[in-house]
Amino acid sequence: MAQKGGTEQGRIKAGDNLGAKSMGGTPSMGGGGVVVEVREKKGPLRAAIPTMPFPLAVICLFLNTFIPGLGTFISAFSVLCGARSELISERGVCCVFWLNVAAAFIQILTAVIMVGWIMSIFWGMDMVILANVESLVSDFKFTRPEDIWLSDDIKINKTMLHEGDTTTA
Repeated sequence: MAQKGGTEQGRIKAGDNLGAKSMGGTPSMGGGGVVVEVREKKGPLRAAIPTMPFPLAVICLFLNTFIPGLGTFISAFSVLCGARSELISERGVCCVFWLNVAAAFIQILTAVIMVGWIMSIFWGMDMVILANVESLVSDFKFTRPEDIWLSDDIKINKTMLHEGDTTTA
């Protein structure tokens, strides 16, 4: 990128396809001036992976490891039992169920040439990662975002964090 006298910072043209959402930022501490937010674009099969309870996700990973596609097939039924997925709001529960069944059959049919077996293991790992992330996020939901409760005795307020004060309330 050409610079004029060392004063021009990185610019993003409207026609550039960066594959990420970018926002112009102000330079801080003499550094760059562009903040880039990267989001993974998932295909429909990948976005249909349900967010299940952690123990069920581990069982599905175990089953996918030894019998390719079986854990994915069971995870399809978890969608019917209330497990969430990124696609449910767009396509509905029935479509997400059938996408998971299709993924399971793809894993079973291509397991003969090892592709399905490897895909099945990665699918199971994604289930565990989604379940783990969901359990971590649900542990940190607060009634009011400005308050963080560490225990019954200790409360850290948002203003205290900015002031550097961590005394008990």
